[in-house]
Amino acid sequence: MPFAFRLDPVLGHRKRLEDAQQVVFAAALATLQAAEALRDDYIARRAAMRERLHEHHGEMDVIELRAAYAHCDFLDRSIVAQDVVIVQARVKVDRERLILVGKTQDKKVLEVLKERRRETYEAEASAAEQQESDEINARRYDRAITTWENPS
Repeated sequence: MPFAFRLDPVLGHRKRLEDAQQVVFAAALATLQAAEALRDDYIARRAAMRERLHEHHGEMDVIELRAAYAHCDFLDRSIVAQDVVIVQARVKVDRERLILVGKTQDKKVLEVLKERRRETYEAEASAAEQQESDEINARRYDRAITTWENPS
């Protein structure tokens, strides 16, 4: 009789829950990475604007200088606002990671239980097979002894 784990439906359900949570975690992580990429873009644009201001300050007229400084100020505010978004995204990623770890542990408990029950089943099956083999050998031995003692 093959090994059958009675809790296989529960294990399958927990695997599906873990897979669904992995999707949620991946989405939260993608959101975090997108927010960080946007912040990095703002930082790069601000650095480029400051470099342009530094190198070409004397060549710019007043309107262009005001616009450049206003744009740098806008980028500074955007970076600060994006940092808040990143912190919120990190909190969500951490929360989803904890949920994922919990679901993974729930599934792992059942996998370990299944493996231990399989080992127990295989040990019992091996012991039963060995006992059956021993009984067959004992019968053969008894027949051989009986035949040898009674050569009629």
